[in-house]
Amino acid sequence: MTVVLVLLCLAIAGRELYLAFERKRTPGALEIADIRIQLRALRGTRDELEGFRTSQRERLDALAREQDRDREALAETDARIRSLIAQINDRMVPDVNDRLNRQRETADLQRAAAERLAAEVAAIRAHLVARLDQAVAASLGAGPADVVAGSVTAEPPARRHGLTGPYERFAERHGLRVELTDGDRYYLSGRSPRALEHDFLELVRDLRADPAASASADTVRPLLDALRDTGRGAARLGPLVLARTPESLVCGVLPLADLLRSENGRLLDDPESGTRRLRRLPAGRVCDLTAFAGRPPSDGERS
Repeated sequence: MTVVLVLLCLAIAGRELYLAFERKRTPGALEIADIRIQLRALRGTRDELEGFRTSQRERLDALAREQDRDREALAETDARIRSLIAQINDRMVPDVNDRLNRQRETADLQRAAAERLAAEVAAIRAHLVARLDQAVAASLGAGPADVVAGSVTAEPPARRHGLTGPYERFAERHGLRVELTDGDRYYLSGRSPRALEHDFLELVRDLRADPAASASADTVRPLLDALRDTGRGAARLGPLVLARTPESLVCGVLPLADLLRSENGRLLDDPESGTRRLRRLPAGRVCDLTAFAGRPPSDGERS
């Protein structure tokens, strides 16, 4: 019986100890349970983060692919634009430049024509004023003004420009003033045809004597040099005619009566025919300057 009581006491004591121990263990179990809950929550959060990260990665990959497609599309568009620009440069720009050049050339020609027209109008006005002055002088008893015709031709016509300056200076040195020009033709005043015939006969005589050393020939030498450089052309000033062909240069003074013949007005149209006509003149009226034409200009003539 005593043993049973001891055992019961031990059992009761053990139970009390167990209960006391359980009471001490309860707060730790709650903490563990809370930690477990937090761990499960963290695990869920980690899964959510992994899912979010995966979705973001997929979205970034999609954006990168879209950027690549956009970049390729931009490159293709840029290539097309460059191709169009190249085609425009190859096809349209030369045509536009050509049109602009033609328009510029046309404008230059029109400007030059307008300037020539203005100069011609001014010359005509000056000529009319001079004629009116002469008419006023004639009404007061003065004699009529003398007018002579002249002309300058060259082949090709572009070389005529090199003759006009020496021709006009030669006319000026013989007292003539240009009243009007019409193409190749000149109308000059200031000396009578008879006085010019006298001067030109003396000039031919000096040229026949020695064209290189004649003092009076200095007045015509620049014109002779210009004709020599032309190769084919002619010049006429009143009765004086100079005809240049590739083979010859002939100077002659036509009789004043011959100036009224229509065929003499066409002497300069064909320098070869003009040369033959001049060679038929009397010796005192013609001078063959072919040797002079072939002579290179001296240092004094170049200056």
